[in-house]
Order: sequence, then structure tokens, then C-alpha cells
Amino acid sequence: MQPRYLILALVTLAAVIGLAVSSDPERSQQLSDMYDAAAFTDDTRETVILLIAIGLGGFIGYLTLTRR
Repeated sequence: MQPRYLILALVTLAAVIGLAVSSDPERSQQLSDMYDAAAFTDDTRETVILLIAIGLGGFIGYLTLTRR
């Protein structure tokens, strides 16, 4: 099986599962509560974004300085 067909099948499967889950109000509410519980707080979100920005900047700097 070619990779593009496998990816297409997985995307289709994810869409069908998403539609099935979102049609059940009780399950949708449970998922919404789970997402709210897993979300970062404001301070944590800012810290994570700062660390990602520093990491990307460092990586770009590394690539720039080591380029021949």
C-alpha cells in the first residue's frame, strides 16, 4: 500500500471517529472537560512559548554559525 493511501485512510478514520464522538453530547462534554483540565495556565503557557522561542532561536543560530 502506498504511503499516501495510508495517510488518507488514517485522516478519514480520524474524521469519522471525530464525527461519532462529537454527536454524543455526554462524550463531547467529557472531552471538553478533559481539554480544559489539560490546558496550560496563563503563566505556564507564556513560559512554554518563551522556551520554544529560545530553542528555535538557538537552533537557527546553530545552523547559521555551522553552515559552510
